Amino acid sequence: MEITPFTRTEKLIVFFACALGWAHDAIGLTLITALAEPIQLSFGVPISALGFVMSAQFIATVPGAIIFGMLADRMGRKNILLLTIAWDAILTGLSAFAPNFIVFAILRILSGLGVSWGIAFALLGEVYAPKRRATWGGFVHAMFIIGFVGVLITTLLLEPILLPIFSVNWWRPVFLIALIPLPFIAILYFVLPESKLWLKYHELESSESIPMVDQIKKLVSSGYLKLILICILLFWAAEFVYHAYVDLGVYFINVELGFGNTLALLIFLLIATILFFVFPLVGYIGDRIGRRKGFMVPTFFGLIGSVIFAIAMFILINPFVAVGGLFILALGFSSHGLFGVWTSEIFPTSSRAAAASFIFSTARAFALGAVIVGILVDFFGWPMAQAMMLGSFGFVLMLILPWLLPETKGKELEPI
Repeated sequence: MEITPFTRTEKLIVFFACALGWAHDAIGLTLITALAEPIQLSFGVPISALGFVMSAQFIATVPGAIIFGMLADRMGRKNILLLTIAWDAILTGLSAFAPNFIVFAILRILSGLGVSWGIAFALLGEVYAPKRRATWGGFVHAMFIIGFVGVLITTLLLEPILLPIFSVNWWRPVFLIALIPLPFIAILYFVLPESKLWLKYHELESSESIPMVDQIKKLVSSGYLKLILICILLFWAAEFVYHAYVDLGVYFINVELGFGNTLALLIFLLIATILFFVFPLVGYIGDRIGRRKGFMVPTFFGLIGSVIFAIAMFILINPFVAVGGLFILALGFSSHGLFGVWTSEIFPTSSRAAAASFIFSTARAFALGAVIVGILVDFFGWPMAQAMMLGSFGFVLMLILPWLLPETKGKELEPI
C-alpha cells in the first residue's frame, strides 16, 4: 500500500525525538552507576542494595512496556513516546530529594515504568526506508552514549564544586540533569509527526476498538509467540552481559583495581566515546550483510575481550591489561545497535510498539547482572572480577540465537 514518504525535515525531527528518549534512558541508568559510591555512603547501604535498585528499576519497565507499548499501538506513537520520556525525567529528577534509601529506591523503580525504547523504534522503523533503517537505528542507540557521557562529564565537573558544599550528599544536585528533556518535549509536541504507517493501519483496522487483552491474544495466536520468546532470550543474554560488567564497572575500577573514582570515570568516558562511533557502524553493517550476521560481528569481539579480561585478572594479575580487555569486551555491547530495528521489522504494525517494548523490557528487567554481582561479592565473598565474569556466557548465546530469528534486511513494513 502506497504511503507518502516523509520529508527530510520530518525524518530528522523523528530521529531527534527517538534519540532524546534513548539518551535520557541512559541518563537515568548512568546516574546511579556513576554515583554508586557517594549514594552508598550517603544512605549507608551495602553494594548489594544498590545492585537491587539497579535491577528493580528494570523490572518495573515490564509493566511499563506493556501499558505504554499498547497505548502506542492503539493511540499512536507520537504522544505516548513523549509521555514516557517526561515520566522518566520527572521521577528521576525527584530522586535528588529522596529523604532515605527506601524513597530513593521507590522513585527509581517508578521511573522505570516510563520506558520509551520500543515506541521510539516502532516510530523510527515506520518512518525510515529499509535501505538505511539499521544505520539510523545505530545512530539512535549511539545517543545512549550521549546521555552516558553527559552524566560522566557532569559528574567529573561537579564533584569538586559540590563536594565541599554538600559533603557526602553531593550526588543529589547531579540528579537534576534528568530534567533537561522537558523543554524539548514541549516543542516536540507541536512539531513531531505521527507515523503515516500507523495512521493507515488505524484507518483500516479501527484499532481503537480492540481491547488490550485481545491485542495480546491476537499477537500470540498469530504465531509470533515463538519469536517473542527467542527475542527475549537473545536480548536477555546481551543485557545480562552488559549489566554484569557495566552497572558496577565504575565501582570495580575505582575500588577493586584502585584507580580512583576520577580515573574510573575517565576510563568509562573513553569506552563510551569509542562506542558512540561503533553503534552506527554496526547498524551500517546490518544494512549491508543482514541483521543476523551484523549482530554477531560485535558479539565475537565481546567474547574475545571477556577472555582477555579473565586472563588479566586471574593469571597475569595485571589491572592495566584487564582494563584493555574491558575496552575490547565493550565492543560486544554495540550489538544493541540492531535490537530496535530488528524487532520493528519482525512484528506487525498492530503490535509493533508493544512487542518491541515488552521484549526489550523483559530481557533487561530479568538480566539481574548487577544484583548477582552484588550478592556474590557481599554475601559470598567472591572477587568482583570473578562475579562479573559470569556474564560472559551471554556472548556465547548471542552467537547462537540469532540463527533462530528471521532475516529482515530490506523488509518493507506494511500497515496490515
